[in-house]
Parts: sequence; structure tokens; C-alpha cells
Amino acid sequence: MKIGIDANPLLRNRGGIGWHTYHLLHALIALKEDLEFVCYVESGSLRRHGEKIQADWAHASGLTWVETGRLMRRWRGKLDGLDLYHGMNFRLRTTGRYGAIVTIHDVWMDRNPHLSPKLFGQRRSFLRTKRNAERAVQVITVSEHSARDIMDLYGIPREKISVIHNGVSQDFRPMPSPIAFAQLRERLAIPTERYILFAGGADPRKNHQTLVRAYSRCAPLLSSHSLVMAGDTTHRFGDIRQTARTFEVEDRVLCPGPLSLEDLRLLYSNADVFVFPSLYEGFGMPVLEAMACGTPVITSKTTSLPEVAGDAAVLVNPEDADELSDAIMRVLEDESLQSQLRARGVERAKQFTWQRAAQQTRDVYREVCGVNH
Repeated sequence: MKIGIDANPLLRNRGGIGWHTYHLLHALIALKEDLEFVCYVESGSLRRHGEKIQADWAHASGLTWVETGRLMRRWRGKLDGLDLYHGMNFRLRTTGRYGAIVTIHDVWMDRNPHLSPKLFGQRRSFLRTKRNAERAVQVITVSEHSARDIMDLYGIPREKISVIHNGVSQDFRPMPSPIAFAQLRERLAIPTERYILFAGGADPRKNHQTLVRAYSRCAPLLSSHSLVMAGDTTHRFGDIRQTARTFEVEDRVLCPGPLSLEDLRLLYSNADVFVFPSLYEGFGMPVLEAMACGTPVITSKTTSLPEVAGDAAVLVNPEDADELSDAIMRVLEDESLQSQLRARGVERAKQFTWQRAAQQTRDVYREVCGVNH
């Protein structure tokens, strides 16, 4: 089968969708089956990103890179003889002999259009995503929660939606190295040896305000623990440092900004607890990343997060600062609970692999294209 994909997220500064595409495509290639991929990128991309492509995909077989401009994009699938096009980033750029499938990761912005950064609002994007879901022969999403949202918001029937969970990269594993962590702690200027970790930045859905409020309530009892908050420190709807000043814990809250994979892995591995009180997640990768590194996790009991965390995390109401504060203290004070969460978390993370995601994606391709298993 000849499958086309939008490969542009692979070349940019990778966010969640870029890493999703990267890991899924590598896992699909690793299946070593009759799959050929045409990676469509914007005009000029091969010249600008040639070294990156070579570094990331030099040993990957069955890949063809094609530059296409906006005017020709719609017809490229037929010109290139695609069997199927897979839009991994909400959009359908072209189509193949058997049509196209689209991955819709979440509907956060369509659920909360007042937070949209778009100049003319979210309505146009909502209509485009809804139209793409209707045009696609199959919709893939990453959780049962997102499937329900897609049904509710876009009116897509459940039988047209395939749920394929994300995997956890093998890059995330326990890294307890004292020397490496000591160097990182000095470089980032973490004010205490022990700390609580959060990743997600100032994006309002990541809910840093409630976490800082909860931390401020237990800070008098946590003189040995600072709060490390990774990710962008400012957003047009929030500022982590300002929030810390508001609750008078600015000297205990560290904002190192976006971090490399190596730094984040070390922070996960050495944190006493990872707290992720997100208001909405289509999946919630940081929860599994922390678990894979052997870190106890506290997260929300809303949207997809219970589906991902299972019984391997403490679940809280993300809008209740008192409940969150109590959960933080309970985990930090109960060594038995910490050990249980670490052990359950490592086992839970093992259930989510990119190999499994690739096999399920391949099965969708086969079904749509009428290929016998």
C-alpha cells in the first residue's frame, strides 16, 4: 500500500503532533510490511531541512519526500498513485485511490473557542475540521474521550472512528544518575535538592494557576521542596511567574522554560512527584512519560486522563486547589504510596507502545483499502 502523509510537522520545532508523527512513522516502517510512504512537505523544505531529514530518516526504507505547493496539493495524491492519504494533523491535503483518513487528536479549541489565538476566531477551523472528519473514510483519534468529543461536536458516527492510543518513546526511562542530576540542578538553579515537577507551561488548559495555588497552601510544610514548572512561562492568558508572585511563592517556583528531552528525562526521574492537573487532554503524554521514568503521578480525573493513567496515579478534581494540595502532601508523606505509584506507573507505561499503535494503524489502512490480513 502506498500511503501519503503530511510530513511538515516532522520538520518544525516538534510539539505533540510532530513527535506523534515521528514515532508513529518510524514504528510503521519498523513493521517491515508492504507499506510505502510519500512524505509531502512545503516547497523549499528539502533545501532548508535536508540535514535534519538525513539525520532522522537516513536508515528508513520505503520513504519518498515530495515538495508540493498549495495549488497542486489537492491533486498530488492521484498524480503520485496513492492508495490512501493519512492526514495526521487534523487536515486532509489530498486523497488516494481509496480516499483519505484523518487523525483528530483533540477538540480543545473547538470546545473553548474563546481561547483561540486566531485573528478571526475559531469558527473557520471548527468548520474545516468537521468537514475533514465528514470527508474522511475513517477518523483516527487517540482516546475514547476524544472519540466521544468527535461524535458530540462534529456528529461523526462511532463506527467511523478508530481509537489508537499513543505510545511512550523508549527515550523515557529512569535516569537516576546523581552526577548528571547534580549538574542539571546547578545549571537550572533548582533551589532545593527535592522538588515537585510540572510540565505544560502557561497554556491555560494545563492549569498552572490551580497548581501554584495548591502549592502555596502546602509550602509552609514543604521547606525541602521547590516547584519546578517546565514549559513556556508566558501565554496571552497567563504568566507562571506572575501567578507565583500573586501567591507569594516566587522564590520557591522555578521556571526553566522549554527543556531538551535529556533534561526533561532527568527531571522526571529525580522528582518526588509529577503533578499534571490539566483541564483537558486528548491523551496526556506527560503522564506516561513520567510513569515510564519511575515517577509518582498526580493528575486530573477528567477528560482522557483517567483512561491513560488507570490505577497508577492519584486522580483529583483539577479545579479544587484544596484537593490537589492534600494529594501532594499525601504522596510526599506516604513512602508506601510512593512505591506503589512508581511500580504501577512503570507497568502502566509499558502498555502503551508505538509498535502497538503502528499495528493498529496498519490494520486501519488494510481495512480501508480492502487488503486481506
